Amino acid sequence: MLGPKILFISRRFWPFTDDSCQRLLYHCSAFTKTDARVTVLTARWHANWPAYSLCREVPVHRLLPAPNTNWNESHFQKNVVQWINKSAQDFDCIYVDRADSLLLVLQSKSVKWNLPVIARFSPEDKGFGLSSGQKLSPYAMADACRRCFRVVCPTPNAHRILVSQGISDSQIVRINDIAWSPVSRSKELRTAAANALFDASSDFLIPGHTELLLHLGVTETNALKLVVEAVCHILDYGALFRMWIIGSGVEPSALYDLIKSRGWHREILLFDGFDDMHELIRVADGCIASNPKEAIQCTLPMVAGAGLPTLIADHPDVRAWLPELSHYQIYGSEQSLAEKLNDFIANRERWTTMANSFQQALRSSKPNDEYLQQWLSLFRDSILERKA
Repeated sequence: MLGPKILFISRRFWPFTDDSCQRLLYHCSAFTKTDARVTVLTARWHANWPAYSLCREVPVHRLLPAPNTNWNESHFQKNVVQWINKSAQDFDCIYVDRADSLLLVLQSKSVKWNLPVIARFSPEDKGFGLSSGQKLSPYAMADACRRCFRVVCPTPNAHRILVSQGISDSQIVRINDIAWSPVSRSKELRTAAANALFDASSDFLIPGHTELLLHLGVTETNALKLVVEAVCHILDYGALFRMWIIGSGVEPSALYDLIKSRGWHREILLFDGFDDMHELIRVADGCIASNPKEAIQCTLPMVAGAGLPTLIADHPDVRAWLPELSHYQIYGSEQSLAEKLNDFIANRERWTTMANSFQQALRSSKPNDEYLQQWLSLFRDSILERKA
C-alpha cells in the first residue's frame, strides 16, 4: 500500500543553507525512507535555477517570480494557487512550512481542493524570503493558523502563543523538528574529512596540534561580533586554535575589518554556507552557536548529536530544549564566553566527556525516529479525518 502524498510548500529550499532550509531538507530526506511521497513547491530565486529538479530523491518544483517585492509576492501567490489547482488531485495533504500571508491565501482556496492544510508555527522565524511589507508579528502569524486543519509547533513558546490567541488545543500538535542525521566522528572519518576539505580549498588547512572551532548558522551582527571579540581575546593570550565562521549571513567586510584590526585574520576565517555540514562537524573540536533560536532548528541538534563540545548563547527556547542543562554550555556575555573558551582549551577531556554525555541524553530524549513516526501519524490521521 502506498503512503500519503504530501505537498510541502516553502518560500525557500535548497540550495539556501540557513537553518530553516537545512531543517526542511533533512525533514524531506527523512520521509524518502518511509512510504510517504513528498513533493516540494518553492520559489525560483534565480533565473538559472531549473523549474524542476530532484534533490536527495525529493521532487522540487520552483515557481516564478521570487517573492522579493510586494508586487512579486502577489504574483507568486497567484502562481502557487494555479499550480495547486492543476495538481491537487495528485496529493492527499498540504503542508506549509511557515505561517504568513501565503498561508492565508492557501486556506481561502483549500475547500475546493478538499485537502487538509497543516502549517508549522514558529514565532522565532526570521522571515527569510519575505518582502518587507509581508512580515507579520508572532500574533498575526498565529492568527494565520486559525483555519488550518492542524498546526505544528516545535517549541513551548510557540505553543503558548497559539493558545493565547485562542487556537483550539485540538488543532495544535507539539512535535519536534526532524532536523539532523547522525554524524560519526571516528578518528578515521575525521582524517578523511580534513583531507576532503583541504582538497576542496587550501583555506581549510588545519595546522598540526591546532584546535578548530566552528561558528555555524545565520546570526545577528552584534552576536557574532561578541563571539569574534571573545575569540580574539583568547588568541591574544597565546591559545593555539583556528575558527571558521560558516554561513553567518553577516556582512563580511565589516567583520573582516574587525578581525584584521585585531591581527587574527589568518586564524579566523569566513566562509559561505554549506548544504552538508557533516565534514565540518567531523573535523571540528568545538562549536559556538550565537543565535540559538535559529540554530535549534538544525545546527544545534546536529552538533550536539555528534558529541561535539558546544557553547550556546542563552535563550529560553534552548533551556527548554536541552535535555540536561549544564552551565558550561551556556554563555551570556563576551566575558563569560571567553572564560568558557579558556576552560574548554585547558580541559579538553572534561568537555569531551560532557559532550558525549549530552549526546546520549539527546538521543534518548529526542529520538528522530520517534518524531518521524509522529509526523507520519499527523499526516495520515489528518487525511483520514478530512475524508470522513
